[in-house]
Amino acid sequence: MPHWDFINQWISEQPQWSRDSRFIWYRMRTRTDEAWQGWQWNTEGRTPRPLTQVAGDVAKYARDSSGQKIIMKVELPASREAMAKLLERGILYDGRIFPWEGARALLDNLASEERKSEIWVHEIDTGIERRATEAEKLSFEPDVRKFQKTFDSNAKTAGEQCRIEKVALAPNGKYAALFCSFDEHDPSGLMRWKAFLVSEDGERRLELAPESNRIADYWWSSDGDSFYFVASQGDGRPRSIRVIETRSGKVREAFHPGEMLQDFSTDAAARWIACTRETNISPPQLAVIDQKKGKLKTLIDPNPEFRHLKLSPAERISGVNRYGEEWFGHLVKPAGYKQGKRYPLIVTLYRSGDYFLLGASGNENPIQVYAAHGFAVLSFDVGRNRLRKEADFEGRLLDWASPATSLEMAVQSLMDRGIVDATKVGLAGLSHGAEILEYAISHTHVFQAAVESGPGARDPYFFYMAGRGWHELFAKWGLGGWPEGESKENWEKLAASLNADLIETPLLVNSADSEFLATLALCSALEELHKPVELYIYLNELHIKNQPRHRYEIYERNLDWFRFWLQAEQDPNPDKREQYSRWQRFLGDTKRNSLP
Repeated sequence: MPHWDFINQWISEQPQWSRDSRFIWYRMRTRTDEAWQGWQWNTEGRTPRPLTQVAGDVAKYARDSSGQKIIMKVELPASREAMAKLLERGILYDGRIFPWEGARALLDNLASEERKSEIWVHEIDTGIERRATEAEKLSFEPDVRKFQKTFDSNAKTAGEQCRIEKVALAPNGKYAALFCSFDEHDPSGLMRWKAFLVSEDGERRLELAPESNRIADYWWSSDGDSFYFVASQGDGRPRSIRVIETRSGKVREAFHPGEMLQDFSTDAAARWIACTRETNISPPQLAVIDQKKGKLKTLIDPNPEFRHLKLSPAERISGVNRYGEEWFGHLVKPAGYKQGKRYPLIVTLYRSGDYFLLGASGNENPIQVYAAHGFAVLSFDVGRNRLRKEADFEGRLLDWASPATSLEMAVQSLMDRGIVDATKVGLAGLSHGAEILEYAISHTHVFQAAVESGPGARDPYFFYMAGRGWHELFAKWGLGGWPEGESKENWEKLAASLNADLIETPLLVNSADSEFLATLALCSALEELHKPVELYIYLNELHIKNQPRHRYEIYERNLDWFRFWLQAEQDPNPDKREQYSRWQRFLGDTKRNSLP
């Protein structure tokens, strides 16, 4: 079964190796009614088998420094009695509850809170499983408070501040890598997640990759003398593997790739580094780096069919908007592109990179399928996350106004190159991309069709349903208190639902059943104004819709929507007659609304 996180997003989880590199371990289950356990593969190719048998779900695990034990965090089954008692007493409306998610999500969240966890040990030679000792617990989950105290007591400058979020302890215990939350006062004005290599006593410390905005991946050598890390600049480009020697503090480049490498795992001897490799037109392949020879080779291509598909290459474009904030994207020209001909454009939000351009954030907009149907596609990235001053609404407004300005700039640049028809531009986005989309269609006149994957949720209606945690966040943005009070003017500057009369863009919304309530303010406003809007609700989904049939339906309907509004084309499939009948009525309403 796949690994999903709390929003249904697929989690990349690397396998781990035994100390002698004869076995590979991976956390998995084969059915939804099974517990997550550690499984073992023999590198000689024998059938995998369950390794751990603990009473609960293995949430994470690691081989200890001796190589003889696997230490794991086990989430115990929720107590039915405790849950029943909670439901009988009634549920206190507090910061744990997000009303807009609905009752199903509420019960799931409460059940998750009732689950307790313990640290257990699996002894590899005997198969014995037992609760971990205090020393074993600390080796597996170091005491963050202890490291914080040591770090603060040895801080030499204010620039070395670090609110520690995570500690990666070296196998020999002599060093640790500390990962910090972002500093709200970073002089760069950017969100940067710093990382430090520190000695056990805290006297020696080195910042890792100070020029980067975060460490995307990392691992220790088996002897604890070397720390490998992959730093991200936030620009979507391939990232080098670097290694720092703890004794000398020297950093060297272990491997410099020409394409995007991710999902690293290394054998115990650290000669072989397994990973995935991909490009804009090649989906991930399983590969291995031979550190001794400095070579990368493919082991398995899980999608060989793509070799026979004609995919459109991507061209990187970038710029800096009038606010001084950078953006970039990847332009995929339509199949059979002819220079001098202008094409309809679809812009997808809000992340891009030199990886395989599948379906943009949330994977609901099939970029190559759009290109195959005659669209130019811009996979757009809003750039690195910016810091904003607390309670400064005008500054916070740039989280949406700045990307909208960048979108105008990007579209104009493609118009100036003679690639894009300015009267046929579409926009699609999920999550922060949905926020930007709502702002863009209500504050600009660039887009003639839009597809939103769930709510932007930046209006008073969402505020009332959001819960206390969101209220605190909105207050930091200058949107706190009663929306009809002091913050009213700010909401009117931001919320698409309060500017629906200015929206001229036909809008299709694909929302999970756990999120659709937050879309209703905008959808209802557009309906009352007789403007084209259609909302589809997908059952048993979360923020990321991961059911294959739902994903396929969304792919197809999004394509139909853009073809209808930007190309004046319809799919002749008779099953879609009712769909196009509704859309034709929208088109008639649009023409009537545009009459003087």
